[in-house]
Amino acid sequence: MMRISRLDLIRYGKFTDYSIDFGARIEGQPDLHIVYGLNEAGKTTALSAYLDLLFGIEQQTRYGFLHPYATMEIGAALEFGGDVHELRRVKQRTNALRDAGGQPVNEALLGTPLAGLTRDAYRMMFSLDDETLEKGGEAILESKGDLGELLFSASAGLADLSRTLEAIDAQADAIFRKRASKTRIAELKRSLDEKKAERERIDVQASAHARLVAELRQAGAAYEEALAALGAAKARHAEIGRLIDAAPLADEYAGLDEELAQLQDLPRPPTHWAADLPHLMADDTRLQTRLMDLDGRIDALDTDVAAIAVDETILSLGDRLERLGDAAGRYRGAEDDLPKRRASLDDVEARTGVLLRALGRPDESEAERLLVPAAVIGSLRDLIERRSGIVGSDASASEELATATMALERARENRDRLAGRASSDDAPRLASLRAILGRLRQGDLSARLRLAERELPRLQRAADEAFAALSPWTGDAALLKALVMPDAARLEEWRRALPLLESRKAAETQRLRELAEQEHEQAARLAALRGEAGGIDDASAGDLRAERDAAWDRHRAAMDKETAAAFEARMRADDALGGLRLARASELAEMRGLAATLSVTRSAIERQQAQLAQTEAQWQAMETAVRDAVPPTLAILGDVPLARQLARIERWSALREKALAAQEGLRAAQDEAATIRQEVSQERARLAQLLSAPGVAIDDLPLDALVEMADAALAGATERIKALEAAEAALRERADELATRRHKAERARADLDTWRASWEAALAGTWFADRREDPAAVRGILDALGELAAVLDKRAELRHRAEAMERDRGAFADELAALLAVLGETLDAGAVLPTAEALAQRYRQAMADWERRKAKEVEREGLVEQRRKLGEERALHAARKVEILTFLDVPDLLAASQALDQCVTRDRLEADRRKLATRIAAQMQAGSIEEALGRLGGLDRDAASRELNERAIGIENLDERARELFAARTTAENKLIAIGGDDAVARIEAERRTLLLDIEDLALTYLRLKTGALMASQALRAYRERHRSAMMNRASEAFRLITRGAYSGLATRQDKDRETLIGLAQGGGSKLASDMSKGTRFQLYLALRVAGYEEFAAVRPSVPFITDDIMETFDEPRSEEVLRLFVRMAGSGQVIYLTHHRHLCDLARQVHPGVRIHEIPS
Repeated sequence: MMRISRLDLIRYGKFTDYSIDFGARIEGQPDLHIVYGLNEAGKTTALSAYLDLLFGIEQQTRYGFLHPYATMEIGAALEFGGDVHELRRVKQRTNALRDAGGQPVNEALLGTPLAGLTRDAYRMMFSLDDETLEKGGEAILESKGDLGELLFSASAGLADLSRTLEAIDAQADAIFRKRASKTRIAELKRSLDEKKAERERIDVQASAHARLVAELRQAGAAYEEALAALGAAKARHAEIGRLIDAAPLADEYAGLDEELAQLQDLPRPPTHWAADLPHLMADDTRLQTRLMDLDGRIDALDTDVAAIAVDETILSLGDRLERLGDAAGRYRGAEDDLPKRRASLDDVEARTGVLLRALGRPDESEAERLLVPAAVIGSLRDLIERRSGIVGSDASASEELATATMALERARENRDRLAGRASSDDAPRLASLRAILGRLRQGDLSARLRLAERELPRLQRAADEAFAALSPWTGDAALLKALVMPDAARLEEWRRALPLLESRKAAETQRLRELAEQEHEQAARLAALRGEAGGIDDASAGDLRAERDAAWDRHRAAMDKETAAAFEARMRADDALGGLRLARASELAEMRGLAATLSVTRSAIERQQAQLAQTEAQWQAMETAVRDAVPPTLAILGDVPLARQLARIERWSALREKALAAQEGLRAAQDEAATIRQEVSQERARLAQLLSAPGVAIDDLPLDALVEMADAALAGATERIKALEAAEAALRERADELATRRHKAERARADLDTWRASWEAALAGTWFADRREDPAAVRGILDALGELAAVLDKRAELRHRAEAMERDRGAFADELAALLAVLGETLDAGAVLPTAEALAQRYRQAMADWERRKAKEVEREGLVEQRRKLGEERALHAARKVEILTFLDVPDLLAASQALDQCVTRDRLEADRRKLATRIAAQMQAGSIEEALGRLGGLDRDAASRELNERAIGIENLDERARELFAARTTAENKLIAIGGDDAVARIEAERRTLLLDIEDLALTYLRLKTGALMASQALRAYRERHRSAMMNRASEAFRLITRGAYSGLATRQDKDRETLIGLAQGGGSKLASDMSKGTRFQLYLALRVAGYEEFAAVRPSVPFITDDIMETFDEPRSEEVLRLFVRMAGSGQVIYLTHHRHLCDLARQVHPGVRIHEIPS
């Protein structure tokens, strides 16, 4: 059994260093694996990688889009033969299959488990996808259920077997079929007969030329006369036919005239009146109804308008009442807010007194005089805010200056201390240590020594293995090097010459075989001709002539009756043979040609035999040279073909070169190790001398320890130097910082003096200038002044608002009194707001009444306008109605409708008559209808029909006569032309022989096709008999499971010489496989494939069976049953199912919990 336990996609397709680990097989468990991944995850790529691993990466692979061809690599762990084989496959022409160490592996390693399978065979037999499943269903339909074909196609994966066999049968039938006249051989036989007849026709004497010319002239005249009679007969026949065809049309034309005669008095209204009249009748009723409705609605609106009474007086005061409404709001607000405003004003006055006391000016009568300009207050506040920063900066700068002075002193002391310690280091000694350490690190002597010593055992083993591989030869490197082997150039020369000799030998042998076949065929044909001709060849004629001469000599010597009779008999025989040879000159010429050709062929055979002997001698010479070139002590050639001898020499030479290279590598490694040991010893001595010191024992320390000591010494010296450099840099930084701090202190003092001058200038001219030494007191005064300004502003605003409210209240009462006076009423001073509200309500009521009346009036105007337009429409309608009734002379629209229908009927009949007139004129080929009817006036239809039939019979007779005369004329022409060509007979004979050869080739092709088809049918029948029982049982059970019992199984039915597969329905019925639905045929093919795989696994080691999403269209129950079948198959071999459906993974776990799921990430 072969299975894959791990697939490595190292550099393939979209993958880089990705593996799918299928794991080892668990004994007693089905070996079923589900590989899940979304679309484009790489499932199909993994399947292709597996096939490329087995059979090689394809030349034009489509999976080299990410990694270049030269870097593509696949790997796998394959189990077969009881071992696990780690293999790699790269893309190159040779040595593409390698082991885990990268060494080439012979492709024959995979030949045993694959048993000769090719990539296409593996894909057909042991993989399945949607496309192959659909092709399998079509194969069932095309095979018409033939059991042998179905079993074989299921096992071999050949879904188009039926199509192939049908194509072979069709190709054979196209060549020959019994009693068929359309086959290629039948066509060639007809051509052969035609050539024979043509030769007989043209094989005439030149003396017949005059007779043939006369015959041609006579045949031509007869043919022209027949053509003229045939043309006249056809013309008369066509004329009679037109008359007979036009007679019924003329009758129909007369009937139309009669109908139109009854309608000629009708008027001719416009064509659109017939379509407009129904609308006109509907409008008549609609307009009348609409008019009555509008009149009723207008009268109702007049009544409603008269019932609405409007207070016109109050409406005339509308503008003043609207303004009064706005003033009422202010009146109402003032009545509520005026007490609050007065209270707020008292609070503000009190706050003003508090602020004056805080400023120390309680008796100030005009507080506004204490306020200071905003610019002055802004300057003072800015100076107060800046004062703390300026004073703080001055103090901070003074403190930082003292700190920087102390830091400079400490940095100077630290620099002096480190300078004393650094002066004690020995600079030349440190430089020597650095130089030695640099050489050691650059040469990496310790690591090189370890690598060299570790590499020596491996190189020794490699050399031993290389020398062992030279078995049966034994010896040391010197003996091996002394052996003289053929060089690569000579091997290459032999390798290039060998195929040429082989191909030349095969070609000469084949040519010799062909010449022998030609000799046999030519001799047989010559013997057949001699037997058919009866001894007319030159040899027989020569023998007979020799006998005649001998009889003459005997007669001349004896001069008696007996010798005279004998001589006469020989003379007659010779004359008879001469006449026969003359009569059969063509056969005699053919025999002479065959005899000459046979002689040439036999000469060619002798030359070919000589060439073949020369080639075999060269072959023997090469073989001798190859054996002589190999030392006799090797004994590596044996009794094998020359090609294998060269392969053995090349292989042993390669092993010899490998062994010599391994020995040379071992010697070089030993020399390098010795050199490195010497360098290590010298460097250690130098380091020991430089690191020696009293009280330090370094004699027994290794080189690595001395290197660490030297590193420590150099590190300490380096640290001291770095510390001194850092101290000097710190001293410079402290000096720079002291200068910076001194400058900053001077600048801070100048800023403080500038502030004091600005402070004095800002306070000058204020009533609190005497407080200049107390900035905090000035800040308090400024705060109080700021609040005082706001309080004074608020006091002025409150006073203004209270006065405005008082004015609004008086103005509202005055306006209300004036309005009441217009209405003849007086104002009650205690009820100002209620009176205003009542007056507003009265106005709103009057306004509503007015708007309601106005809406009614607008509505009435709209209806009046509609009635006016309706009147205009009625006037137009009446005018059109009067126009139609007057034109048609009828009392009403109903009568008008009937009159228009009659007019339409008349127009239709006139149009039909015009079309019929055109048709009759065209039929009769007349210029007008009157001319056509005139011709038809005296027609006797019975007599015309009889004449038509008679003319038809006469035309047939004349046509036949014309064809016969044309054939006679053509024959005469051909005979006359044939007499004029002296090579016509030879040309026809050559064409006849070509036809005979073509028939022979087609007959052989027919025999091959029919024999092959017969053998395939017999093989299918034998395969059916051998596999019917086991495969049928397995397929029947699988089909029952997939269809979930819809079919109980499968059976066969005998049909002549074949068996047809049928499905047994659960209800007791049956159905031919070819009659099943498309989906059921897919399921049947899947069942047959499962049975075929199990049949295969039962007789030989199995290989992995891989399917790619074949359940795309299956429902869940059938998918479950298919998974059960896969579990059963996995008991015989490894089964891998690729899918992008997550639910199939869950379903597989339900069917068998032990299934292994492998997910490819997106």
